[in-house]
Amino acid sequence: MSSPSEKPAMDPSDKTASPSTELVSSEEVLAVLISQGLIDKEEASALRALVPGPGDPGDMLKTVAKNGAITKNQARRVYRDLAALREQKIPGYILMEKLGKGAGGTVYRAKQLSMNRDVAVKLLHGKLARNPEYLQRFVKEAHVAAKCSHNNIVQAIDVGSAGGAHYFVMELVRGQTIADLLNGPKPVFEEKEATEIILQIAQALEHASRRGLVHRDIKPSNIMLTQENVAKLADLGLARANTDTETIEKERGLTIGTPFYIAPEQIKGRDDIDTRADIYSLGATFYHMVTGKTPFQGDSIHELIEKHFHETLIPPDHLNPKLSSGVGEVIEIMMAKNRKSRYQHPEDLVIDLECLLRNEAPKLARQKIKASDLQSLEEGETFERGDGSQLPSWIMPTLIGLAGALVLSLIANLILAVRGRG
Repeated sequence: MSSPSEKPAMDPSDKTASPSTELVSSEEVLAVLISQGLIDKEEASALRALVPGPGDPGDMLKTVAKNGAITKNQARRVYRDLAALREQKIPGYILMEKLGKGAGGTVYRAKQLSMNRDVAVKLLHGKLARNPEYLQRFVKEAHVAAKCSHNNIVQAIDVGSAGGAHYFVMELVRGQTIADLLNGPKPVFEEKEATEIILQIAQALEHASRRGLVHRDIKPSNIMLTQENVAKLADLGLARANTDTETIEKERGLTIGTPFYIAPEQIKGRDDIDTRADIYSLGATFYHMVTGKTPFQGDSIHELIEKHFHETLIPPDHLNPKLSSGVGEVIEIMMAKNRKSRYQHPEDLVIDLECLLRNEAPKLARQKIKASDLQSLEEGETFERGDGSQLPSWIMPTLIGLAGALVLSLIANLILAVRGRG
């Protein structure tokens, strides 16, 4: 906060500021000030009564500066930023503030004029926009997202080009990613809360799967949690339709995904990746949420991905003793290395997650674990004799059972003999 003695922000003689005749609301001005770190939410709340809107952004910023919340130079910079955003002409939208910047583009909060609502607009970086292949991928991401209409998937609204800018408009989600929470106030989620979030994303996968889509990059940073605790699956940049033979052929043999959460078949670059790969990655995300650790760690990407193939998963309840055995069983099935041993469909996973929330055993996971144990016996797991040769696996449990029965019989006979003497 600066001193109240600062002069008003807008100087009429200042020719460097680009005047804007469009009115803005006080909320829009305050949101820009918050996004630039000039004021916090509490300060914004105190300033709301001072800058009622809509009004001229320059006049609003003068009021804020007079109050001492920002300096004259800071106000001038914000005014220029507002003017620059409004010069980014996208028909039907007004860009209001920058929300973030990534390798592929910059995301802004914008006003969709026709619907009078806030949306998120992703602008593709200019260098990438000049690459026809990347531009095609950008448009394809929007088209894939448009196939989905589900409360737990970030909604696609529009895609297009205007004045050399390529944009993708989507639902604005107010909240944080699971990755933000894991790196901040929630290094470990409570079991129930984590299960509720994973259930919502499993329902999103069920919706996408029915439309023949595979996300291929499920991870904490791609799951948004709104202020109302609604989980939303975001970033369909790597999503692919099962019928997209052109992309399937082009990506054959390529490892696509994020190493901490990637399914073994994705590492191999198989061309028949399906929803079971997303189930594995969601299981890895679930594991991270309830233990505070990723399922596998390594000093290099190569070491890390090798563990997805060969290392036995440490049960989550060994890292977090507060967890129920049911959560461990569900994660074990989600993250089975052989995809035939996983949940085969997201709706199966939904059933077991709902069981957990009712404090019941996950029945499908239990069935799979029992079936796996029986299959292991049938496939001839063996025990070693003293001479080094092998016995069938069923022999040892049978011998132990017989020995127990013999001991009980001897005890019963002894009791009878004692009574007889008496």
